[in-house]
Amino acid sequence: MLPDPGTFPDEKTLAAFVLGKLDQWFHIEEQVPGRYWTGEETRIDAVLRPRDPGGWHDEGPAFGVEFKSLAPNTSTGDRYGWVAQAVGYTHCQWKGYGRLGIFLCPSPLTWLLSRADEIATARQRQISPEVLEKERQRVREYGRRFGKEYSDAYVDREALLAHRRRLGELTYEEFTARADGYASADEREREHDLRTAEELTHLLGQLSVGELMPYEKIGWALMRSGTRLWSEHGGVAKVAYELRPRIGSERRRR
Repeated sequence: MLPDPGTFPDEKTLAAFVLGKLDQWFHIEEQVPGRYWTGEETRIDAVLRPRDPGGWHDEGPAFGVEFKSLAPNTSTGDRYGWVAQAVGYTHCQWKGYGRLGIFLCPSPLTWLLSRADEIATARQRQISPEVLEKERQRVREYGRRFGKEYSDAYVDREALLAHRRRLGELTYEEFTARADGYASADEREREHDLRTAEELTHLLGQLSVGELMPYEKIGWALMRSGTRLWSEHGGVAKVAYELRPRIGSERRRR
């Protein structure tokens, strides 16, 4: 799996790591020059061509890959700026290749999905044994300030009551979330993030931008609009979607 954000100091190190993994399946050309329709020149991190083009649904299959080493505190503006750059790249003419579908690594949606996972566990962390133990310590310290040594049964009871009171205090966000039918504000935010990630996946796919990421069961994979185009363990998908950018609303499917 791809190491955690911040593991790679820069895009060059990230690219070397990922391209080293993919070299057995693809011919790789790095720093390929290209030109926007405005005439402005640019470069893409890498263009990959299958070593075995059999089974792919393009004539001369190839695709571009753009890397970004995102720190955990990277701003939302910078993240979406990278996505906008990839969309622009789908309109470029790349030397020796023409227009290409672009795949981002890591997925620009990783931060949304990881945040959703964090929110999903936030409530559980609130009622964890560690938090209860902190409440017990607080009760014991309170008694000792007045020269009292409470029994374990008393400490447990008071700690649990205090913990329940704290969890029962509703903020405005909690109140409105429950009024909307959610278990908590955390759950509402998590569902919002998951919906946003799903919608962005399909939007980017419509713009010929996909994701290059490792997955637990299928290994490294090319994904677009939530659909697998190729994977390390499954090879080329049977559904005949092409890699080349679509024109207008045309579906790149043969």
